[in-house]
This record gives sequence, structure tokens and C-alpha cells, in this order.
Amino acid sequence: MNSDAVDFHDDNAFCERIVSEIYAVFLKDPDLSGFEIIPMPLNRNKSPVVHMEHNLGLQSWCVKYVYEYSHRLILQHKTDCSRLQGGNSAPCASLNNGSGLLLTSSNPNNNSIIKYLNCAILINPDVATFWNLRRQLFAKNRLEITKEFQFATVVLSKKPKSNEAFAYRRWLYLFQSFDAIDWSFEISLCEKCSDKSTTNYHAWCHRQWVIMKAPHLLKFEILKTEKFIRKHIHDYSCYNHRQFVLTKMLEGTYFDEHDGSDFTEIMEYVGSLMGNTIESVDTLLRCITPSVSKDQIHEVKLRSFLFCLNVAAYDLRFCDELKLLYGESQAFENHRRYMVKYIVDGCRQASYFLTSSSEGQMSVCCQPMNKMTKLDNQDSAFLQAVRDNEKKRDAPQHRTWCKLFLGFDID
Repeated sequence: MNSDAVDFHDDNAFCERIVSEIYAVFLKDPDLSGFEIIPMPLNRNKSPVVHMEHNLGLQSWCVKYVYEYSHRLILQHKTDCSRLQGGNSAPCASLNNGSGLLLTSSNPNNNSIIKYLNCAILINPDVATFWNLRRQLFAKNRLEITKEFQFATVVLSKKPKSNEAFAYRRWLYLFQSFDAIDWSFEISLCEKCSDKSTTNYHAWCHRQWVIMKAPHLLKFEILKTEKFIRKHIHDYSCYNHRQFVLTKMLEGTYFDEHDGSDFTEIMEYVGSLMGNTIESVDTLLRCITPSVSKDQIHEVKLRSFLFCLNVAAYDLRFCDELKLLYGESQAFENHRRYMVKYIVDGCRQASYFLTSSSEGQMSVCCQPMNKMTKLDNQDSAFLQAVRDNEKKRDAPQHRTWCKLFLGFDID
């Protein structure tokens, strides 16, 4: 094969061979899990397709030409189908029975649109047109759902921030029953993508979508997110996800059945601010929810409430620990502020949450407080102590934040 660029560009047969080799790898390896473009600027007169240990590689010298070849055939397919169907851009209804570009087995370049879509998406997964064609083919039962999930996983191994790949997975799940879905795999996939590429907005959004679909996974997220934060201390996406998890726990009245009644973190936090030792839940409640009658409290909601506050108090100490280890970071400070607000909002809304017959939800979104929520003489001594503690932080920005988001006038 002549390595001259112009000659290669004109050699459709060679491009077809590469496309077919890639397609063959997908057919014969049901455990294929990764794809990578291998830096190789020159043609070594060998196949540029590498398949080892369930990983697929394509040498970089041929990427441009294979992509252009696949892209051209995909667009030609769309044009031909649109013409045959009077303007409808959906794939030809007779893909394999003798009409249109991709239909005759005698044409070696047009054996199946799928293999060209495979190559084009692997190389450039951000083209929505390619994914929409796959959706149309799937809707016509020309693609298997298991293989499509595998394909999306392979794409994400190369492009962990591919919003199109995550969106395609969510779309595929519309055709799966809840019991057939491996939600834990989705969480692990999101974690791998976030680990490969920091501030991976699309991976974390997909993870939150999974949590909303499978809330039973919430119990694992506290531990998983702490491990991730310790590994990626400046990636605020994980801090934000941890905040999301904590909010969903309270909304769903979640608590850890194995934690007993050990709320030591919130007890130590409240005790340190109040200047005394808190050794029981009753004492804790008298400090943080003095206006709530014990007889009105729902036991399950109480446990969920204290569990979530306990996690928030733990995170306050966690942020201090990270600050001592790694120095100042805006990520630590922002997460600390969120948890302070979470505790303050929880105490202010405890009466509603603990006594309401409906599912309680704390308003922990970061919106400025109105005049009704500003600290006044009717607030608990604990909230007064929180205000005094926050007042010790002299940064002007922090004082402004306390005024806007906590209702603490500490000027």
C-alpha cells in the first residue's frame, strides 16, 4: 500500500478493509471495553487495527481517511434514503433487500451502514446525526440493545465527556425493564469517566440520573464520593454530587439502618459551638430544635434528619482536614459553606420536616434568604452560636455570603 496521502485518500478499498476489521472486532469480542487512537504518524504496511485484551486500537496515520470515508458514505446513505422515501430522512426500510446504497451484497463498500457508524462515532462521538441514525436503526430492530450498551461503553472509554454517548444510554434504558438494568454498572461507568477526565459534567449528571432512577444506591454514595474527593481534591463536581446525594437522602427519608443512634459528628459540632458536651439525642434536639415537641416527632423522619445532619457535620470536619493537608482551596470553602447552610436550613425547618405527614424536603438550594428567614431573637441559641462562629471568619466575601444565604448580619 502506497503511504502517499493522495493515493491513500483515493483508495476506498483499503478504507473499507479497515472499517470491516473494526466491525469484525465488535462481532467477535462481546467483552470489548476500550478504544484508543494509537500515535503512529507513518504507515508501517501493517493493519492499523489493533485488538488486544478486549481493547481496540486504531493507528493515528489512517484516522483522517477512515473518518472521511465513513462520513461520506453515511451522508450518501441519508441522501439516498431521503430521496427514496420522499424526503423522510429515516434509514431505508429495505436496508438489506436490494434498494438503496447499502443494500446489495455485491457492493463491498455498502455491506451495512452500522460499520460506518461504528468508525465515525468512535473517531468523533460528538456528532448527533450519527447517534440519531443508530436510534433509527435500533427502532427498526436492526441493532441489539446489549451490543448498543457495549458500544456506548467503548465510546466513553475514549471520550469520557461524550454527552451524546450518555444521552444514548439513557435513551436505550427506555426499552429496558427496571429489574433488567444493572444500575451499579452505570455508577461504576460514571466513576471511571470522571476519574479519566476531571470536571466531567456529563458523567456526574448521568450519575445523578441513575440515583434518581435507583435511589437504593444512595447508601453507597457517601463512601464512594469521599474516596473520589480524596483522590481528586480540586474537582468540585464530586463535592456538588455529594451535596445532591445528601439532599436526596433527606427528601427520601433515608437513614442507615446499621448506624444505630450514633450521631457523634453533629453532637460534637453542636457541643463545640454551644460550649458544652452533648451525650444524648434528647439533649441534641433541645439545642437544635427547641420549638419542636418530642411528642410530635415522627421516629423514622427523626433518624433520617439526624443522619443527614450528621453527614453534614462530618463534612465540615472533612473540609478542615483537607485544608490542613493541602492548604487553601475554593472547593473546600464552597463545600463547607454548603454544609453550614444545610445544617442551618435543617434547624430552621425542623418543625415542618419532623412533624409533617408528607415527605419533608429541606430548601437547601443556594438562594439568598428573604427577610422572613433572617436571624432574629426567636432563633435557637444554636443558630446564634453558628452566627458567632461564622463571624470569626474575617474574609469580606464570607461575611457577604452569610448575609445573603444564611440571613446572618455579622458586619
